[in-house]
Amino acid sequence: MSRIKYLLLITVALALVAGAGFAQEPKYEPPTQADIALDNYLFFRLRTPAAGYTVAARDTLINQRIIDIFATGEPGPVTICDIRGKPTIYVNGIKLVTVYPRDAEAAGNGICTQQLAKAWADRIEAGLRKVWPG
Repeated sequence: MSRIKYLLLITVALALVAGAGFAQEPKYEPPTQADIALDNYLFFRLRTPAAGYTVAARDTLINQRIIDIFATGEPGPVTICDIRGKPTIYVNGIKLVTVYPRDAEAAGNGICTQQLAKAWADRIEAGLRKVWPG
């Protein structure tokens, strides 16, 4: 075997091995849903990105807001206000989450954003009473 053919064979073999290594790298898959929960109590489940935020980013933002709510003291009233035509849930006057049409579609059963916001608000209110350490 000539030296050039030998080097060519080694180069092709190395390229194939390197390519196989890259093919086996696990690919990052962003979460397609996030459970908003505290102390094993599920407040609600996010299933869609919204307002330019991925599911993971919404999860992070909402969890930070829950920390902010607890930092104000005992969680107070859970209210729903329309912001730009979308129901938005507040606790102690702190915005927790906006319910988007995509959230309602993902929930299924023909539920509208107002109905989903009410269901989430009810779960949030019950859950905050349950997990509040006082």
